[in-house]
Amino acid sequence: MKRRDFVKQTSVLTAGTAIAPSLLKLTLNADKVKVGLIGAGMRGRGLLDLLLRRSDTDVIAICDIDTDALKKSQKQISSYSKKAAREFTGSTSAWEEMMDLELDAVIIATPWVYHAPMAKAAMRSGKYAGVEVPAALTLEDCFELVQVSEETGMPCMMLENVCYRRDVMAIMQMVREGLFGEMMHMECGYQHDLRAVKFNDGINPYGGGVKFGEEGYSESKWRTGHALKRNGDFYPTHGIGPVAQMLDINKGNRFTTLSSFATKSRGLNDYVINTAGADHPNAHLDWKLGDVVTTMLNTSEGETVMIQHDTS
Repeated sequence: MKRRDFVKQTSVLTAGTAIAPSLLKLTLNADKVKVGLIGAGMRGRGLLDLLLRRSDTDVIAICDIDTDALKKSQKQISSYSKKAAREFTGSTSAWEEMMDLELDAVIIATPWVYHAPMAKAAMRSGKYAGVEVPAALTLEDCFELVQVSEETGMPCMMLENVCYRRDVMAIMQMVREGLFGEMMHMECGYQHDLRAVKFNDGINPYGGGVKFGEEGYSESKWRTGHALKRNGDFYPTHGIGPVAQMLDINKGNRFTTLSSFATKSRGLNDYVINTAGADHPNAHLDWKLGDVVTTMLNTSEGETVMIQHDTS
């Protein structure tokens, strides 16, 4: 296959999996898609930049409890010579007021615990929901997202970016073309050291200290606490998203069984000790998250998948 045809087919394939028919109808009938953004932190502003680059979207509203983040977002908008967005702030429930606006879609880039409630509220108010990963933290919320989407007719898309990386799309096209033969076993995961994200100096987003929670800044303010209370693969979709597409999951194939195991926790305490000393109060906390979490999946068609989570 020629490279030009390969890229063309890959683009068509991924576009077909990403765009719902109702979204095509919306964009065809509207001059611009009116978007609201909940969460103006580092991830939210990255998504904001993608929206601002487009000529067919208008960012009408932004919401965050951090007024400094809102200022940075407005500066971004101004740099594209676009109209300032309406701001919602002041409390963790300020986003609810945004749902009363006439928006076509809401993009959600907040701490994980808010993802499912915000996505459900967006759909119930007649808006498309684009939600960062993970879309939900409980099985109940997963089913409710599907139920609300079916009841309202509004799509909800988890913004799993790895599925749309050029190299990953190329591999998926190779799978579709049968270049690897019959798929039997696949391995994937989320494996890189995030300890300088989970801890910082309370001023900068990366490293420089061992603060987290209320004393932390950016992701360390909310993300690290999950490791104190929960054990498991917190972030499986970077790996399983592309693999699920390659194995036609929910397109004739499905996952049938899951077994997951975790090692003991050592890496987070080691990081604190090496950074701030063994006498620091955070050096001997009882972290629940194991350093390496390994999950095995079986499919109805007889394939196996191994996922690993290793960020400590």
